[in-house]
Amino acid sequence: MRKNNLVFYFWKILIFCSLCPILNVQGLEKGQVGVGQSLNIKSWKTDSGSPVFFVNSKRLPMIDVMVDIDAGSRWDPSGLEGLASLVAGMLLKGHHSDGVIVSEEEIGEFFVQNSIIRSVSTSRDKVSISLRFLNEPEVIQKLGRFLQDVLSKPEFDESILDRRKSRSVLGLRESLTRPQQLALRNLWDKMYPDHPYGRSVTEQSLGSVSREELQIFFRKFWTPERMTFSVVGDIEKEDLESFLRDITNFQPTNSFSKFEENLERPENSNYKKILPPVVFPLAETLTIDHPAEQSHIWIGAPMLARHQIDDIFPFFVANYILGGSGFGSRLTTEVREKRGLSYSVFSGFSLLKQKGPFFIGLQTSKQNTTVALKVVQETLTDFVNNGPNELELEKAKTGLIGGFALKLDSNKKTLMNLSQIAYYGLPLDYLDNWVDRIASVTKEDVKRVLKTYFVSENMQTVIVGN
Repeated sequence: MRKNNLVFYFWKILIFCSLCPILNVQGLEKGQVGVGQSLNIKSWKTDSGSPVFFVNSKRLPMIDVMVDIDAGSRWDPSGLEGLASLVAGMLLKGHHSDGVIVSEEEIGEFFVQNSIIRSVSTSRDKVSISLRFLNEPEVIQKLGRFLQDVLSKPEFDESILDRRKSRSVLGLRESLTRPQQLALRNLWDKMYPDHPYGRSVTEQSLGSVSREELQIFFRKFWTPERMTFSVVGDIEKEDLESFLRDITNFQPTNSFSKFEENLERPENSNYKKILPPVVFPLAETLTIDHPAEQSHIWIGAPMLARHQIDDIFPFFVANYILGGSGFGSRLTTEVREKRGLSYSVFSGFSLLKQKGPFFIGLQTSKQNTTVALKVVQETLTDFVNNGPNELELEKAKTGLIGGFALKLDSNKKTLMNLSQIAYYGLPLDYLDNWVDRIASVTKEDVKRVLKTYFVSENMQTVIVGN
């Protein structure tokens, strides 16, 4: 398989994972969660105002924690794109403890010595810190104190910041040589021209990030009330409350106090806590020359926000029929099987705090670019105008429901789903009702969401390589 196809599949899988619905499971073993066996989610707030969502699971002597902080890249000030990611990346690179700086190496040793698995990631909406550790009281106590120091006294060492900025610049330069990255970067910009979702990191924006900017951003957005804790594991509620009380009971270090007044200065007025609404620009096609062997075609538009539950379920079904199910989908049938224009074509959507995008992606030979794009557009138009037939509808619902079996078969997978419920404010019984909601989707429901959201005048197209 060609390298380009491998890259294409990487993006296909990446998007699919980000779109993956919260799922229910049937026929699981004792101790696992499934249909007829509620997650039994307990929810409360810490004294510091952090929402907590907890599922007690005795499957393993482990505890999985996800901390979602409303401090994603959508809060990057204009001209400082990449700031949120740098703050998150610097968090475990040094902090103060009892007046002594704990180094990056010492932090690494702490996690190794206590057998703690951790990861930190930044998306458009949030920063997510994932932790997995044994349910040993000594480990739990140590980790609670450790995280309190990390969240209250980060060092943001200047030399480490310079190193990370240099590495980010090199990664950015390399990514801009890849047609898929180039296409997606420009597609987001065209879909969200007046919104932070559409802005991308540049060498200039990375170069403008200073230690002071990291401190200001951290002080403004990394507060307990903007943190959501999702926990799955073998721990009693009282012990968990004590653990989280240690973590969230922090006051920012005194070295940040001088930056408090900076937040009110006119030059820092772009550190906003309210974002503009998503607008829908008129459709355009952007063509970018590239020496790639094939044309990389991406089509997209803002569609749905994560909380729009009533429309999301028929949207799942619609996407499955159009291009989300691989072989058997309309796009694969029309583009690949009937005409041989592409090895793979797919559709998917990303659900965000504000209206997230719907995508169609494919690769085709450069001489077939025009005809392949026309077939995709005609297939989409026909589907929107006429909706699915009964056979497509039933196959989609059966496929979606049948695909649940392995989606909650571990604490880690349960945690990911619980995190979605927690951060995006979904109903606590969302998981329990998922299968029934899919099963109840009608043809009229699918036609309604297609007519409502798939507006051809808003669909943006980016072609790289033509």
